[in-house]
Amino acid sequence: MPARKTRQYVTAAVESLTIAIELFNRPSPAGREHATVMMAAHAFEMLLKAAIYEERRKVQFSGSDRSFDFGKCVSVAETSLGIIDAGDRVVLLALKEDRDAATHDVIAMSDDVLWLHLRSAVTIFRKVLLGLTGQDLTDVMPGRVLPVSASPPTDVGLVVGKEFEQIADLLRPGRRRSAEARARLLPLMALDRAVRSEAEPPTEAEINRALRAVKEKGKWETVFPGVVGLRLVGGPRPSDQVQEISLKIDPKHGDLAARPAHDDEDAIAYREVDTFDRYSLKLSKLGEKLGLTRHQGLAVIHALDLRSDPKCYREKRTANGHVQFQGLSNIALERAKNAVVDGLNVDQAVADYNTHVASRSKTAQRSGRG
Repeated sequence: MPARKTRQYVTAAVESLTIAIELFNRPSPAGREHATVMMAAHAFEMLLKAAIYEERRKVQFSGSDRSFDFGKCVSVAETSLGIIDAGDRVVLLALKEDRDAATHDVIAMSDDVLWLHLRSAVTIFRKVLLGLTGQDLTDVMPGRVLPVSASPPTDVGLVVGKEFEQIADLLRPGRRRSAEARARLLPLMALDRAVRSEAEPPTEAEINRALRAVKEKGKWETVFPGVVGLRLVGGPRPSDQVQEISLKIDPKHGDLAARPAHDDEDAIAYREVDTFDRYSLKLSKLGEKLGLTRHQGLAVIHALDLRSDPKCYREKRTANGHVQFQGLSNIALERAKNAVVDGLNVDQAVADYNTHVASRSKTAQRSGRG
């Protein structure tokens, strides 16, 4: 039987999901998108914390009383517990960003976009709940209350393409509806960034670049190339007439947006204008992000060999070959956070790093004398 704390988390999760679904299904549009994604995000944070607590008996960051946030819960659930897959991660990170935007900004979502987000999220909820407690969703709520659509979308590209056209129409000269266009753009950016494992919310510069791209490019695939790799699977289940779908990353298209543009070609994604936007974390600042000292942070970089992975590390050199800038990506930060949470021996990492630095210093001295 799950622990009492686990059951408390599950109860809170089911209650929040029930409210999210009620908000989605209600006829009044007042606050519908904002409230739905807020409650759905809370439901998932509680459910994932239930799974993490049941496995580890703690849901706090290492060396701190601070509880895991939603993003951390998603990371642990995928990389450590293995209870969600890459497609699930995309849905949940998009939901997290939708929640953040709904809390601190303004969003607008068509029925198709909102249904796509919520219905695919409910599918994940059902899977995790079943694995954790042995209960199906229909054991904790009637199937008739699940989010329904008279004409459910069958293709992610069609949904995004339709929404893209609406945004482009709002941005036509003379319309003066750029604020509405921005609100409708944010959920699409959330989905695209989730595919790219972008953990941080978009900057105002990135949002403005996306709005300009909508005006200039003409095709949604060039503005949101990450979404090209998503496809819908599943369908209505005849046994209980519940519309069940999942988002999956198509391996044939999933890597479309992963390569940075070369100097002599246009970037397929607007956020690749400056490659170093993705490697903005200074090496000396990693320790601070991890709740460690500067030196301990550098030791973690060495222990995990982050500098050898181009997805984690990038450097910029001058014409003379001198290092001008070294930066880490969000992927590197998440990898380091997970390692610390999973019990990385920081003291041993520091000792190994000190030995490495001393060895390099001796080598340099011998080269100088030679």
